[in-house]
Amino acid sequence: MIDSIINVFSMSLAFALIGLNVYLSTKVLNITDITCDASVALGGCSYGALVVSGINPLVSFLIAVSFGVFAGFMTASIVSHIKVDPALASIITLVAMQTFITKLALIEELQTSKTFLTSVSAAGTFLLTLVVALAVTFLFFRMLNSEYGLAMRVNGGGQIISESLGIDSANMLWIGLGVANGLSALAGALITQISHSFSSIMGDGALVFGLAAVIIGETIIPPKTVRAAITGCFAGAFIYKTLIGAVMFSGAEIIGAEYHGIIISVALIFLMASLNDRKRLRGLL
Repeated sequence: MIDSIINVFSMSLAFALIGLNVYLSTKVLNITDITCDASVALGGCSYGALVVSGINPLVSFLIAVSFGVFAGFMTASIVSHIKVDPALASIITLVAMQTFITKLALIEELQTSKTFLTSVSAAGTFLLTLVVALAVTFLFFRMLNSEYGLAMRVNGGGQIISESLGIDSANMLWIGLGVANGLSALAGALITQISHSFSSIMGDGALVFGLAAVIIGETIIPPKTVRAAITGCFAGAFIYKTLIGAVMFSGAEIIGAEYHGIIISVALIFLMASLNDRKRLRGLL
């Protein structure tokens, strides 16, 4: 029971990185990037496949992140060179990566041997996830508050304005999508380490989760600054993941596991409505 609770906290931290991906792509770059789902599975499967094959875990983490960055570069390349809509370009990347992900997921059968995936306790995995998440978030915060990050935010506000200021829009897109999908790949690697398993479908729904984390976070903590927006991503991811965990551990099994999604959706609706009502009351007072 304790290990399960710890794993919920660990998962919240990992999924918060997906929230940062969605925040960077939708709020900063102002585009729709669906590559997120593929990047999570790509990072998780590549990390798991490398570790069970005997590769050093740290090296495996770096390789997994680099695969996610490559997926982001691939989407940016299609957008900038072929002039395709970002949403369609990310779908093309997702389809292309799926074959590679499926091949990596086949190595999951080798996981019967004792590896780094299973040799670390739940508490140890939580500490690992916490350190990685805080370090990456600090670097992410510094990047967005640097001159380069400001240029990226200006570019997201409008390509005509950014080009008039001498900002290379294509370069901003390359770096932005590379960082965003690198975050998702890192999240996938952490999820693999936490759950001790990986599969080709582990990234399904990642984009929806990231959007939920951003929206819930913005409702709780207004994104007036970058720090507030990042904090909101973590708060939203924690609330959403805790809600899912509560449903799983509650008596909801009585009505069937296939209805968990409906229960979570209804609970989220009531949560958002309650928060909005409180905001209205504050405005009246």
